[in-house]
Amino acid sequence: MTDKYMIRIGVTIIHSLEERTMSKFNYRTLLSIMLVLILALPAFTAAAQDGYSPADNLRTWSLDAYEAETGNTIGMFNEAPMLADMVAAGDLPPVEERLPDRGDIMVVQPREAIGTYGGEITFNATNPTSFGNTGFTAWDQHLTGFSTNWEVVFPEVAKSIELSEDLMTATVTLRSGMKWSDGAPLSADDIMFWYEDIMLHEELPNMSNALKPGGTPLVVEKVDDLTVNFIAAQPNPAFALVVARSGQGFPIAPRHYLQQWHADYNEDAQALAESEGYDTWAGAFQFHMNGQTGQSDFDPDLPVVKPWTLDTVDDFGNKFYVRNPYYYKVDTEGNQLPYIDRQVRLLLGEPEVVILNVQAGAIDYGFYNLEVSDLPVLKAGEAEGDYTTILWPADQGAMSKYQFNITVNDPVLNEIFNDLRFRQAMSLAINRDEINDVLFFGQAVPRQWGVSSLSAFYEDWMSDHYAAYDPDGANALLDEMGLTMGDDGVRLRPDGEKLSIVLWDAINRIPMSELVAEYWEAVGVDVEINPSTREAFKQALLANEVHASTWFADVVSEKDMYQRPIWLRPPYGIDSTPVGGGLAWRQWWLSGGEEGEEPPEYQKEQMRLVDEWQLTEIGSERYLELGTLLVANTVRNIYHIGPVGEAPEVFIRSNRLHNFTPVEGVLYISHLESGHSDQWYVSE
Repeated sequence: MTDKYMIRIGVTIIHSLEERTMSKFNYRTLLSIMLVLILALPAFTAAAQDGYSPADNLRTWSLDAYEAETGNTIGMFNEAPMLADMVAAGDLPPVEERLPDRGDIMVVQPREAIGTYGGEITFNATNPTSFGNTGFTAWDQHLTGFSTNWEVVFPEVAKSIELSEDLMTATVTLRSGMKWSDGAPLSADDIMFWYEDIMLHEELPNMSNALKPGGTPLVVEKVDDLTVNFIAAQPNPAFALVVARSGQGFPIAPRHYLQQWHADYNEDAQALAESEGYDTWAGAFQFHMNGQTGQSDFDPDLPVVKPWTLDTVDDFGNKFYVRNPYYYKVDTEGNQLPYIDRQVRLLLGEPEVVILNVQAGAIDYGFYNLEVSDLPVLKAGEAEGDYTTILWPADQGAMSKYQFNITVNDPVLNEIFNDLRFRQAMSLAINRDEINDVLFFGQAVPRQWGVSSLSAFYEDWMSDHYAAYDPDGANALLDEMGLTMGDDGVRLRPDGEKLSIVLWDAINRIPMSELVAEYWEAVGVDVEINPSTREAFKQALLANEVHASTWFADVVSEKDMYQRPIWLRPPYGIDSTPVGGGLAWRQWWLSGGEEGEEPPEYQKEQMRLVDEWQLTEIGSERYLELGTLLVANTVRNIYHIGPVGEAPEVFIRSNRLHNFTPVEGVLYISHLESGHSDQWYVSE
């Protein structure tokens, strides 16, 4: 396998854990065990360094590289019976004409076995555009892809990506003869359309910050019909990682389809938009362009490169997908992927309804709205529902977290929240052992927010930092701040008002939030829990009205955090969900002081360090030094309060689903991104 084809961005230790163990696991013990295994299995790690993921049993090639490396020959290509019927009826060209040019077809080694064609599987979501499930991220396609553990990066839509010696230019070469799901050619013009006519257009979405290394947007230049240069103003070593992720990782748009809604291409675009119920052509354009990644697809005609395309959306918001006849991958026997004919996304809003559907065997894979506290019910329903409950070790130092909005528009609360003593006190007030026992059955580690204890950026002090249950210490800190206790047990703010906060919970962590609220009230802080939709929560955040909130605590895996360091600097979240505050500070930084508000010196320095880190080559001494410093700064300042961490994710998998993402030897990262579901197959 050539270095040009297989992009390798570092290697992580492969971790193992029994798939369904109910006993508490210890990450440091696992690390010791794995160090022994690494020393005992040099061939195992060498294979990973060659671009092969042993835990994932994943290897990919372009067909010419596959035949040259293995000596095997794929003499003919096979297809699903439903597609063969369409070919016979004259509705589709032969499979050889639907795949990329022969040498550029992507070959995938299935995890367990060559699959069989056919069948339908179902997953769940909570709202029409939610990313909080494992469906789309398990089968999104990008320029590059990850093995499940993210230790190997390889080309997907791109045949190759080469970085210049100065790391400032990434040359992307697409697969010759590759097609969109409607059969139209995919070429460099689709990247240029994305760049010139969408990213640079003042009425359409601007370029993601992930594609602005050092704060300066990438410049994109066409080389030829299959080759494009992405040029950075500074070294950009994270490019291959960034374009392996959802959203920002798909810098391509089907020009041949979308130009009909674009005013620069269609003089009647505004009238067309109005006929569809939109006020502007830009609104209609964005509706039709959404859906290359994630769940924002509502146009069944949108051409994609994913293994399944949107077929219909019913009146209840359920989405139905059918296989993409022009999908660009085959297995090692020449069978065009995917194996499965159809996928269904059920829209299920309530956790109880999700569990009932799981027990009934109506959901084939997923974790969203499943908690460790649901284990007894899930385990009891396995036989009847014909599924397996999995405890999947997560690469997280906290399973969820609490944060105060340090730029909240209440000036008195703003001052209180920005006093480190207050955040220290709120952390000390939490009884983490009780949360672990009551909500996690002892499966978690009571600890502070941060990276997991296996992370290259972890230091021993981090998990214990203001994490002991010490209400006396919390009260002492609050007294020291001058927040005197009233006769009713509620402390008073400096302006004489009661110290009351509204705690927003838009991710359904109500049982934990109720416990946290009790702990905070016990030290004199009045708390009102506000269960909320995500949409309402985001609007309140953007208006700077949220006092405190609970949110997910993922994006702390090394490669994920490196190219998406959302928890390490303002607004301590993504711009659309600035859970920790400081969005105006971030805008000031990115605009060079022309927009937003100037941040305090610490925040400016932290943003500078983040930018430097992202411009530093992964795995280098400076990379490790900066990563550790950034995590340490954030933990010391307690911008995120983690009750417990390093617990397993609860996952269910239908027993009829095969070639599924492995669990043993794999850490769960980011919504099953890189699940490689195109190789899954079902057997009844």
